[in-house]
Amino acid sequence: MLVLAILLAAASPAGAQKYAGQAAFEALADQADRRCPAQRIRSITPGDLDFAQDEFQAQLTQRDRTRLSAANTADARCADQNGLACQVHATLEAMQKTQLLTRFSAYLCAHPAPGQ
Repeated sequence: MLVLAILLAAASPAGAQKYAGQAAFEALADQADRRCPAQRIRSITPGDLDFAQDEFQAQLTQRDRTRLSAANTADARCADQNGLACQVHATLEAMQKTQLLTRFSAYLCAHPAPGQ
């Protein structure tokens, strides 16, 4: 019975969503590790990442902002979660879907988070 509960928990949609967001973060971190290893993007806080995402989105064209907004599921997916981790992962996932993740990686390298 315990094994079944573990299998069901692992197969839940929330688990799949969390993994997808983590996969997008790993893709971002891999790109940043190659571009600017000194930035240590893997240690960025969710708050700093959220701020960087907002600043990055502000400099996008209206077309790219619209595409990103349409792909971003953060509002629906993260409505019942506290903190910024879910939101930043959902936004990274949307960036990956809209092929903006590479540009965001370059942006992070050019605009380091405070204290980095």
